[in-house]
Amino acid sequence: MNNSIVLTLHKPQIIESVKNETFIRGSFDKAADQKATSLAYVEQAGDENYQNRLLVRSLSTSLEELKTNLSDYISANGSSSGDNIFLDEDDNMISITLVVGERFNHAYTESLARLSAKYIEETMLMDWWKPINEKQSSLYSKFVERDLAAIKRCFNKTAPTAPSYKYPTSLKVTGTSISIGLGGKHTVTYEISDGATDDIDVKVENPVLIGTSRGEDGFEITGLQKGETYIQLYSRHNPDLSRVLHVYIN
Repeated sequence: MNNSIVLTLHKPQIIESVKNETFIRGSFDKAADQKATSLAYVEQAGDENYQNRLLVRSLSTSLEELKTNLSDYISANGSSSGDNIFLDEDDNMISITLVVGERFNHAYTESLARLSAKYIEETMLMDWWKPINEKQSSLYSKFVERDLAAIKRCFNKTAPTAPSYKYPTSLKVTGTSISIGLGGKHTVTYEISDGATDDIDVKVENPVLIGTSRGEDGFEITGLQKGETYIQLYSRHNPDLSRVLHVYIN
């Protein structure tokens, strides 16, 4: 069984985090060299229109990359895993709906949302530094790899659940004996507890006298030779659940 989870990310918060990171770096370089004012200006992502446009475009690209990476872990629907990622966004919020398998531990939903936001932030910082400082950009690329590893660990945390079956707790058979003619047939019908898996089978004391086969309504008994024997209907998973019928072949 599959389930849906929703990751909610805040666009302004992500962009503000990126700006703060670049501001700290620019301030550090300026403090180290009072003449590095122009360098600090280039390094710091501010509120100018062209800088905001760069950040918004980088955020959109990073979001698409995140969706691509998440598609490796969500539950496939038999068509394509991409059909199980749905994105809804406006100027302030991003909502990502994922269809996950039953092994997904829902306690990790909030962690996954925070890690997804962190992945986008650090991908944006990696892109921001590429034309300015390749060494700094490479540093953030390592952070991005670490984020992806943490995202992966959010999935498949719950151990596989063994399939469970409801086996019969009651078995009802009409009568205690059957009388059939030589070559004749008789169907033994039975009832088990509601909703239980039918695990009823049959044993024959003397298979030379009668033959048995399973039919739609129960077990069909065929008289092969004249005589007397018995059959036992029993549950293959409950040794205490059985019924015995005497069979007379005339």
